[in-house]
Amino acid sequence: MRRLTLAVAAILAGLAVAPAAWAAPSDTGPSSAASGHAPGDPYERANRVGYAVHQVLDRLLLRPAALTYKALIPGPMRTGVRHVLDNLDEPVVVLNDLFQGHPGNAGRTTVRFAVNSTLGVLGIFDVAGKTGLPHRDNSFAFTLGRHHVKPGPFLFIPLLGPTTVRDLFGGAVDGVLDPFHWIHYRYRNPITVARAVVGGLDLRANADDDLKALTESATDPYATLRSVYLQNQQSQIDGGDTTSLPALPDFDEPAAPSLKPDASPSTPSPNTPASPTTGSPGETAPAAPAAAAPVSDR
Repeated sequence: MRRLTLAVAAILAGLAVAPAAWAAPSDTGPSSAASGHAPGDPYERANRVGYAVHQVLDRLLLRPAALTYKALIPGPMRTGVRHVLDNLDEPVVVLNDLFQGHPGNAGRTTVRFAVNSTLGVLGIFDVAGKTGLPHRDNSFAFTLGRHHVKPGPFLFIPLLGPTTVRDLFGGAVDGVLDPFHWIHYRYRNPITVARAVVGGLDLRANADDDLKALTESATDPYATLRSVYLQNQQSQIDGGDTTSLPALPDFDEPAAPSLKPDASPSTPSPNTPASPTTGSPGETAPAAPAAAAPVSDR
């Protein structure tokens, strides 16, 4: 299965140098620019065909299978399965942490993997998460992005969904980096297939409400999904690259520093003694410099 993934990745990566017919002007949706396609989506016509095929497959196969999985498997069991799948991904997360120059994150993820694989019974129970070591998504696609590799053309592949050349190649590399790809054990192929199928069903079942809302409310669902995917991938890359980016702001606070009500210039109350930092009436004390936000190891 991993070899099939690599083969598909190689074929689709070749789209970057495909004939001009793939990038012919598209007039199938409002997102098309005067040049015939949206920026970053030179194969929009082919992608829209892929999206239409995917929608048919999703309606007839993927969504019914995902909802059946959700109906038949109790919530606690699905949570346990999700924990196991996350635990199997931890070695790849560790390697990408190292590739990105974050040994602290790699160490914490290693501890998480060791704790959940033992005390958590092969990852069924997220013991490490309850002690302050949550699971973090990481991939070679994020590694490439944090080393400033551009995403390349946007692609929409039936059954796989939205991606880019960079993300598709990164996923193939993750498959090679996965230690379980190299370990030979009994029932290796059936377990590999079951891991992929169950993970896909669980992901599709959890995303059902969001996808339904998107397709029902969007004027152009394809363009909206493309925008959401690309923005989410970029936010994941920006949020984890603390080596070249400042710490993320606290979005619960105002963007610009402001004086608190009790520090605003005003005339002291007769019953309130003047603050030692307050000068003559009408004079405002200089504001203290804002403390620098700590830079995390992420």
